[in-house]
Parts: sequence; structure tokens; C-alpha cells
Amino acid sequence: MWSAIRSRFGLSAPAFHAVSLAAHLLNALLVYIVTWRLTSFTSLKPRQRLVAAATASIVFAVHPVRVEAVAWASALPYELSLALFLVSVIAYLRFALTLSICSYVASLLVRASAIGFPFVLLLLDVYPLRRRDTTRRLLLERLPFLVAGVAAAFAESRAREMATLQEVPLGARVTMAVTAPFTYLARTVWPVRLTPLDPLPIAPLIEWLPLVLAAIGFLAISAIAWRLRRVSPAVGVGWMAYVLLLAPVAGLTPSGLQATADRYMYVPGVIVAILLGAIAARLRLSTRASAVAAAIVLAAIAALGVLTWRQAEWWHDSIALWTRAAELDPRNDIATYNLAIALAAAGRESDAIARYEETLQLVPDHTLARRDLTRVQATRAEREAGRLADAGRFDEANAQYTRALALDSTRRHARAARGMVLLQLGRVAEAGADLQVAYDAGDRDAAVLNALAFLLVQTGHAADAVAILQDGVSRYPHDENLARNLGLLLRSRTKN
Repeated sequence: MWSAIRSRFGLSAPAFHAVSLAAHLLNALLVYIVTWRLTSFTSLKPRQRLVAAATASIVFAVHPVRVEAVAWASALPYELSLALFLVSVIAYLRFALTLSICSYVASLLVRASAIGFPFVLLLLDVYPLRRRDTTRRLLLERLPFLVAGVAAAFAESRAREMATLQEVPLGARVTMAVTAPFTYLARTVWPVRLTPLDPLPIAPLIEWLPLVLAAIGFLAISAIAWRLRRVSPAVGVGWMAYVLLLAPVAGLTPSGLQATADRYMYVPGVIVAILLGAIAARLRLSTRASAVAAAIVLAAIAALGVLTWRQAEWWHDSIALWTRAAELDPRNDIATYNLAIALAAAGRESDAIARYEETLQLVPDHTLARRDLTRVQATRAEREAGRLADAGRFDEANAQYTRALALDSTRRHARAARGMVLLQLGRVAEAGADLQVAYDAGDRDAAVLNALAFLLVQTGHAADAVAILQDGVSRYPHDENLARNLGLLLRSRTKN
């Protein structure tokens, strides 16, 4: 898909965002269809089904948690995978088993984001389908889904570079996995401080209090769902489906730099949206209470829309994105480092240096930050030296070029420029040394060639000077200075 967009529109940001937004709107429509179809197997009346489907679709579409998957071009596979997954669900609800299997396989090929679907199917068979087929037949029908899911899980494990137990111990993994369902639910209920990056701790450890509270919450919700299995089976089915779809990214097999990510909620979020739609549909209120409830719902949706708009603004560019992440977590060294890179690319060197130094305060042995900090400082010193040289302040320019080279001795241009400045200061030997190093490193600027040839002649290396000037004339055939100096040197050698 990326290749098709790039070949048609190039690296046009609006094109990628338009495709991503279109995919998200398609998913919102499919959520509507899935909810409408699911509720057809329940006792809900057409008007209630309409409320459920519309609520689920709108909540899914406008919720801020969806911003990352839609705004970040690299997350497009999550959207396409969900679209194919929802088509698979619709086909299954219409008992089109072959189409359902094919759509599910296609979804996994795009992105293995619904590995738990085979087990969700078993839940759907219990409610709302209430299938009475034999256990053997049900298992045989699920077998292709299970094989596809297992194959996708295996391929995903081989493709991803997962953290070792030394990097992320088992206790930390269990903590993340058990707390993840509640972490994402909390973001769904109160989506006001969504960070672009929730990094893994530098030294992940087991956290007993969150682990115990999450375990109690998990057991409590499961117990309530079991008690309500006859009165409201949708609660238990929804809870288990949500956990099953979230499980592969909950934290038992961490990879990358993030502990959690909003894009991981893109598929499980459908379950939450459908449950909210079902709750809205089953509210039995008086006419006056219904009007109040409708107003509250509309206000809540409007609030979600505003929060989504605000959240999307943080994804406008790299500086805005990483500024937000650093504001939400000042100890997020990944955010401060990436922000420093973005600031340096934008030419804001002072701000970039401050962020690099902040990163090194958080992680003193951050090799990349130290290297990049040195490079930015050297670039800044070199630029200042050029300004001073243009103003004729050669002593100060020499000091700045020397500082730049002390920070990064490989800076060829700084080496050549210092040679030119030293020549202006009459320090011929030092100038010749710098110009020769720059020339040997590949600097073929016309002024450098002229200056180096002049110094070589002064030190009795006329033959080398001729070779350099000939090289210069071949590179710059219209440069009158090079041609004239070469002619003068050749004539003087002929006379001698």
C-alpha cells in the first residue's frame, strides 16, 4: 500500500494522511455494520439497534485513542488489518465461512493485530449467535482460523526483535500484561494525557501494588461477568473478547521501546465501542430523561471530538510530537533525544543542544546523544567561524574553527576554511598543513586548490602545485584564476 501511494503521489504527506483517514472512516462504517449485525441476534428492537450501531461507530471514529493509528503513516497497516478483520467478522455472522477465513488470513498478512480472533469466535458462538452445533463441528470450523492465527503469531515472533528476559524480567512482563487492560481502559474513559510514546523503563521491575490491584480488578470483573451471564451475557463476552484481542500486545512479549501504545488499542477498541453502544441502546428512560441522556451523550461525543482534534495537533510535526511526550514525562529520554534531533534538523541548534544535554543527564552513557551533541556544537562553531571570517575577524574565526575541529576532527570544510584563515594571518606553514589535509580528504573547492598550489610553490613543491592546478582546471574549466595561475606556473617552470 505504501509503495502504491508513493508511486502515485510521491512522498506527499497529504496523500498518506488522506488514505489513512479514508481507511479509518471505512473502519467506522464497518463497526456500524458489525454492531448492527450482532444486535440482530439479540432482543433489541430496530430503533435500539440503530442507537447501538451509531453510538459504537461514532465513539470508535472520534475517540482520541485512535489518533496515533490514523495520524502516523507507519500505522496504516493497523487500519487495513482491522478493515479486513471486520469484513471477516461480518462474513462469519452471515455464515459465509470461506469468505470469513480468507478475510482473516488477509488481515493477518497485512498486520497480525487480531491473533486472538479464533477464540473470540467461540465466544460469539455462545453469545449472541447461541449456536447449538456439536462441539466437534464448531472446533472443525474454527480450525482454519486457529491455524492462521498460530502461523501469524509464529511469523510475528520471528520478525520482531523481542526483549530478552535479562532486558525485561518475567516479573516486569507479568506486571505489564496484567495491568494493560486497565491502562487502556483508563485512557478510553479519560483520554486527556495521551503520550506519543510510553517507554519501557530503563530497568523494568515487578511492581507489586499495580500488579495486585490489577489482578483483583481482573478477577472482580470476571466474577461479575459470570454472575451476569444469564441476565447480560454481553458483558462477559465483551470483557473476554477485549482481553483476548489485547493479549498479544499486553506486555508478555515486549519488543521495541514502548511499554504501551495507543495503536495497540485500535483493534480491541472496537469491542469497547460496541459495548458502549449496547449499553446506550438498553437504557430505558422516560421521555424527559431520554432527552437529558441524549444531551449528555452528544456533549460527551463533542468533547471526544475536541480532544481528538487537540491530540491530532501534537502529530503535526516531529517537534510538536516529541515536545508533547517530553512534557508529559520529563524523564522520557527517548522523547528528549528525538526532540533534539528534530530541533537540530530545523536549525534550532541552541534548543537542540539543551535537549541533548537533558538526555545525557537522564542517561549519561547515551552514546548517540553524546555523538549528536558534539556534531551540533561543531556545526555551530563552524558557522560562527564563517561569519567572523566574512567580517575580517580572522583571529576569532581561527579560534572558532579550532574549536569545531577539536569537537569533530573529520570536518573537512572546517579544516580547509581554517587553512584559508591561517593564510590570511600569515601563518603559512600551519595553513599549508590544514589545506593539504583537506585536499587529501577530498576537498576540491577552487579557492582551496588555488591556495594550496600557492603554498606548495612557496615551499618548493612546484610539481605538486602544477598537478593540483591541472586538477582544478579540469574540474572548473571556466575559473579564470585557476587557468591563469596554472599558465603562469608552467611558463615560469619552462623558463627555469
